[in-house]
Amino acid sequence: MFAEIAEGRFNSTLKSGLLCAVILFPATAWAASVNGATDNKEAPQIAMATVPATVPASTAPTGTGPAPAAQPSQPAQPAQSPPSIQPAQSSKLATLSRHIQSRYGISEPKANQIVGQAIDNGSRHQLDPELLLAIIAVESTFRERAVSRVGARGLMQVMPGVHRDKLRDIGGTRALFDPGKNIHTGARILNIYLSNHSGDLRRALLNYNGSLGHKRSSYADRVMDLYRDFQRVTTQG
Repeated sequence: MFAEIAEGRFNSTLKSGLLCAVILFPATAWAASVNGATDNKEAPQIAMATVPATVPASTAPTGTGPAPAAQPSQPAQPAQSPPSIQPAQSSKLATLSRHIQSRYGISEPKANQIVGQAIDNGSRHQLDPELLLAIIAVESTFRERAVSRVGARGLMQVMPGVHRDKLRDIGGTRALFDPGKNIHTGARILNIYLSNHSGDLRRALLNYNGSLGHKRSSYADRVMDLYRDFQRVTTQG
């Protein structure tokens, strides 16, 4: 009797266990399939987020490469460069500068600048600096902002309306108030007139002044007198 009861309970327990296994197995299998699908979907996303893009070694920036080559600078305009006085000319500059300061009441810096430009541009245009200084003395008495009643401007009293082509080269009419540009332009004009008159300085000076053909003009004589005076100053030192 006891054995039959025990066997009955065993069979009942076995059936209950098998039934639970049958019920739980699909749920477990479904959960496993869902988890597996989820893992398979997220795996490539993780890989994409953590693997950096490959950069070829030849193009990868290192921050240590050579700096870009500097662009060559534009050359300075020689016509407007400061006077380059040679050692042999420094004595002439000092002597003429002292003479101008004393005779015309010009400050030392201004006298040095004007004489330096006369020496520099005289060399450039094959003219004696003493001749350029004599023209400046007659034309403007060393006043760099002088303007005549007919519109001539600066140290050498250049006429803007007559020499428009040359003014374009120095930056326009207002540039004539710059000592270096004015002397450069005036020396250039005188050099052209000397060529036009076969080296006749007197006629070139009259042409420069606009008095060529005027028999009673004393302009050339006045310039020549001062030219010789400046030459004596240079010679005597």
